[in-house]
Amino acid sequence: MTSRAGGRSIDGVADDASRGDRDAIAELLQRIVPLVTRRCRAELRPVDADRIAVGICGSVLADIQRRRRAGEAFLARLYDAISREIDSLPASSRLTLPFGDLSAVERNVLVARIVVGFDVRETALSLRTTTSAVELVQHRALSKIRRGSLSGA
Repeated sequence: MTSRAGGRSIDGVADDASRGDRDAIAELLQRIVPLVTRRCRAELRPVDADRIAVGICGSVLADIQRRRRAGEAFLARLYDAISREIDSLPASSRLTLPFGDLSAVERNVLVARIVVGFDVRETALSLRTTTSAVELVQHRALSKIRRGSLSGA
């Protein structure tokens, strides 16, 4: 994540991994596998989730040398890769999430915050937005869910 574990941000670790540093590659995998796996398990059938998560992690590592444009956050690139892979799967592989009438943006914020476990800053980086926007979208999404559950919908 963007927090510093051992003094290194995930962007720093990804930069080192892109230069072929084996320790950085191992650390990067250690840090992204749980994030990718949680997201896949939240949105995909159990029989597919772990296999897809492994594939995403492999493709992210294979593409690490071309991974980012100047200033692009690694989490944004990772989240894009996960979203593209999940969106490309047939509907039969995906779970029906209990998010009712939420927009794609609202759904993405809730998945990043609640399922993946990103903090507000990490969510903003991964979705290429601001922390204020994340907080507002999260508030609106949770309000929609509450209204829906209270009305029996």
